[in-house]
Amino acid sequence: MKNILLARRYAKALFDLAVEDGKLEAVKDDMKLVADVMTENRPLRRMMASPVIPPVRKNAVIKKVFEGKIDKRSQAFLDILIRKGREEQIHDIAQQFYESYLEYKNIAIVEVTTASAIDGTLSSKMLKVMEARTQKTLQLQQKIDPEIIGGFKLRMQDYQYDASISKVISRLHKEFDKNLFIKGF
Repeated sequence: MKNILLARRYAKALFDLAVEDGKLEAVKDDMKLVADVMTENRPLRRMMASPVIPPVRKNAVIKKVFEGKIDKRSQAFLDILIRKGREEQIHDIAQQFYESYLEYKNIAIVEVTTASAIDGTLSSKMLKVMEARTQKTLQLQQKIDPEIIGGFKLRMQDYQYDASISKVISRLHKEFDKNLFIKGF
């Protein structure tokens, strides 16, 4: 919990600076790239968490990895985090920045899981219905999971709706386990 609060504070500071300078989109893209790289690169995360490696070395590695790919403002922010000993939280800070951006732009990410790919007309209909209910701009992320057999699972922030065939079968299975049928009649 403490790390999330810390990450939010640093992300808010960068977010406010980006809004003030009119560079919000550029910094958002940079933080998305940083979060993606940190998620995919386990050795980099381990190096950042290591107390043995000096901050100067960590800073040199970060500059080498992101040189020419991110704005100088974002690079300076990463430098400050390393100098302040917050390099282990870079991933969390970048993610919190992206969440702040989505909230600022009134955007919500909707994750739809289906057994097979859905076409564009169905996905646009789903988005229209949900946008009318949430009053937010929605971004659809599709996942394919053959295990759900049919139907769909919908997830948006804390809300989850499961209308999959596997869920129906699971409910039926539980219902039959509780069956109070008595033999002998």
